[in-house]
Amino acid sequence: MDCVVAKAGKEKKVRNFYPGLFADELESAPDRPGVVQVFSIHNDLLGVGYYDPRSRVALRVYRFEDGPLDKKFFLHRFAQAKEKRARMGDFHRLVHAEADGLPGLVVDRFGEILVVQVRNRAMEVLRETWLPALIEVVEPVGIYERSDMDSRRQEGLPEKIGVIYGEVPQVLEVDEDGLVFQIPIALAQKTGYYLDQRENRRLLEHMVEPGQRVLDVYSYAGAFALRAARKGAYALAIDKDLEALGVLDRTASRLGLRVDIRQGDALEVLESLTRSKTPPFQHVLLDPPTLVKKPDELPRVKRLLVDLLRPALRILDSKGWLWLSSCAYYLGVDELLEVTRRAAADEGRRLRVHAIHYNPPDHPWSLHVPESLYLKTVIFQDDPL
Repeated sequence: MDCVVAKAGKEKKVRNFYPGLFADELESAPDRPGVVQVFSIHNDLLGVGYYDPRSRVALRVYRFEDGPLDKKFFLHRFAQAKEKRARMGDFHRLVHAEADGLPGLVVDRFGEILVVQVRNRAMEVLRETWLPALIEVVEPVGIYERSDMDSRRQEGLPEKIGVIYGEVPQVLEVDEDGLVFQIPIALAQKTGYYLDQRENRRLLEHMVEPGQRVLDVYSYAGAFALRAARKGAYALAIDKDLEALGVLDRTASRLGLRVDIRQGDALEVLESLTRSKTPPFQHVLLDPPTLVKKPDELPRVKRLLVDLLRPALRILDSKGWLWLSSCAYYLGVDELLEVTRRAAADEGRRLRVHAIHYNPPDHPWSLHVPESLYLKTVIFQDDPL
């Protein structure tokens, strides 16, 4: 097995269970990609990983002790992940990449169907080893791959979308607390359904009162809006994805619920609602897509969020609730507070921070991998004096 040597000081990252080193953090490395042992400059063994100079992160560490990256290793990792989620039902994230010790691999479980994302070169090369192990541990009926994300393109890898094992239905059925969504898998965003917002959706349903008005912006398949409607509230969902809104409409019809739908750009629809003098909403939810993937994009994205929040606040009822989420690592809680403070100042609204929520347990947040904390939701309440 080849070896790489971490530069002086950089070995601390690996010793603290951080699983990646850039090329300029390596003192020496082999001429070819492959599985490697990782050493400090003092010849202390740090672990075993996969080295590829073409990768955005040249070294991905999978073990923090010696040993092969063989089927037995992956059987153990998948068994650990499964055990952690043993009481989380049939719909959850089974593997959350680095937080589960498997950088570059995401696996979502939808009953007997798995949807996987392979995000880096290491996991792509190791596919023939980890895939049989995943099948043996989970015993799914079928596995669908949805490897079409930006991180894969940054690795120089082609997109891969389609069935990679067994039989997968054309429509993915997702049951969330009695709300059953039928999502065409070929049209799905990410792995098909945003499992990570489930706890926030439960909280919304608990907080909403019959007769209230709820605005679900960036609704996708409308899980927030449907929970509000089930509680007896009026719900309006906004999204630019017409197929997703179609899923919402069909789900509402099957359940005998009413959710109004507006297809279009979020900012344009929000501004249209303010011009039309729509009655105020007691809950306004903003859950935009990632938006920012590099630090230098932050100023632009913060301006966009302020622009979104202004009309959202104009149609928020007195003492109403504003829900703002970010699934971008670089857009943290401090940034969410800043943009909301700026918009509130522009609109003359006084807000109170009611609660801050993070990734749910099936999307674990590893202390040693800051990037594994990606989802932040701040719930504000209008707080007039």
